[in-house]
Amino acid sequence: MMHVFPRTFTMPMQRGERAATASAAPLTSAAYIKLRREAAGMSIKEVAGMLARNADEVAPALDLIHALETPGNTARRPETLEALRSVFPFDPDVYRQLATDPVDSRPRICRGCGCSHWDPCTSDEHGACAWATDTACTACLPDTAPVECCQ
Repeated sequence: MMHVFPRTFTMPMQRGERAATASAAPLTSAAYIKLRREAAGMSIKEVAGMLARNADEVAPALDLIHALETPGNTARRPETLEALRSVFPFDPDVYRQLATDPVDSRPRICRGCGCSHWDPCTSDEHGACAWATDTACTACLPDTAPVECCQ
């Protein structure tokens, strides 16, 4: 069966596009987890496969990741965050701040990749990223001059 997409169909945005068009609206812990997973280049299915110890645990792992990436849901146990952290990099403290702290005291997060002051992007060529705009780091907007260092 052939599927036809409406003319309004667009391809998913890349990191830089997402960062450049992001609003300064408060980021949720669910969006943070999704950004960090995507920045690691992993699909939900890949993460679930790495979390599961056997084939019977893949479906519950998929459900868990979908739930954690759904706005309004948060991880209840620190062990859940540590398990995810073993699969892709993110900062559990930043996650908890996004989940529990008032909006005005939350950390600054890049909307392209989810990095922050506490877990900046790093590369051998450029070192740690810096802030290119209020919502994007220099790794996501490489042609932008840094305005403030992430470190």
